[in-house]
Amino acid sequence: FFTQKTLPGLRGEGTGSGRGHAQGRGSESGSLGDPNRLPRGPDHLSLAERLKSRPETLKQLQHMTGDPFFRDYVSHPTWKGLAEDLLGEEAWCESPLWFNKPPQTEHPTPPHQDNFYQCYEPPEAMRITIAMDASTPNNGPLICQKGSHLLGVLPHKPSEILGFSQVLIEVPDKTKYPDVEVCMEPGDICLHATNTVHYSQPNKTDRARRQLAIECHSTRAKQNQQLLAQRHEVVKQLHRRTS
Repeated sequence: FFTQKTLPGLRGEGTGSGRGHAQGRGSESGSLGDPNRLPRGPDHLSLAERLKSRPETLKQLQHMTGDPFFRDYVSHPTWKGLAEDLLGEEAWCESPLWFNKPPQTEHPTPPHQDNFYQCYEPPEAMRITIAMDASTPNNGPLICQKGSHLLGVLPHKPSEILGFSQVLIEVPDKTKYPDVEVCMEPGDICLHATNTVHYSQPNKTDRARRQLAIECHSTRAKQNQQLLAQRHEVVKQLHRRTS
């Protein structure tokens, strides 16, 4: 499925303070934690050091439930209710993620399926994306291929992009699975299935495009631990190559 909804009642509820928590404690394509453990780039500066000089380049945050604000936010009954309405099963909401398209930067997101990383069986999982800034045709909005969730998990290959380590080997036929450009205002939300093919282009404007995402899955969906371990090893190898 692919669904877009606007919930005006949620505008400003948590997202303003959420920005402060994320930007104050994060890392580029990293997680909340010890900055000394972050990978080192080719300029021999840690990500934490680079972010101190250019905080606007912050690209992605993961593992955010160590912060009480985000731990409480993902348990809001609104998200659980949305997930259960669409999945048709009892659901859990967890793993908040923060994404940023910095202005005038080359930060494309390659075409991929979340479930290639998540390894849910059955694929009863979805992502709720909450717009913190307006998503416009020029600032790298989310683009989903409508109906592509019906194709199952498709073959991927390494992308060499930190934060998005895999890219589809072949994008589905766009005459059968057309692109849907998801333009949103702050407070709007988009929901897509874990098997939906999606991507985004770089932000060519002078303003950031920030989004908060919440991962949800049915209680029936279990992660294939063997596949998950293989995916994690690919990410580790990517970090070693880019260190």
